[in-house]
Amino acid sequence: MNGTNTSTQGAKRQNKPKGNYIETLAAAYLKREGYEILARNYAYRGGELDIVARDGDTIVFVEVKSVWNNQQGNPAARVNGKKQYKIWQTACHFLFTQKDLAPKGFDQPCRFDVMSMRAYHRPLQFNHIKNAFECSQVIPRC
Repeated sequence: MNGTNTSTQGAKRQNKPKGNYIETLAAAYLKREGYEILARNYAYRGGELDIVARDGDTIVFVEVKSVWNNQQGNPAARVNGKKQYKIWQTACHFLFTQKDLAPKGFDQPCRFDVMSMRAYHRPLQFNHIKNAFECSQVIPRC
């Protein structure tokens, strides 16, 4: 046995389509707001950037969180310090390797946003938190 809870794995598999749906809605929302979507689901070393977008000359790394019932709490609160560190680490990799999308690399203006949704509310609505956290809060190691 690998020590992983199989019921947790099953729940994650069931939540993936829901998460993809909400991320698609989030990308569409950002496009309507004038953002250019550069990448979705960019992964590096166990971290993932849900959406990478451009807002003017700023690269925006967007974490999308949702809850599907009122027992699950505030979705944005799930972007804790550990999650922020993983996002930062993956963003560093993106800036270092994706020169066509971020030609200035680490000199590129960047921002970390969180978009959250309570998917049980109608109409569906995002809470878009711009500059939700800063790199100095997660002590990056790039």
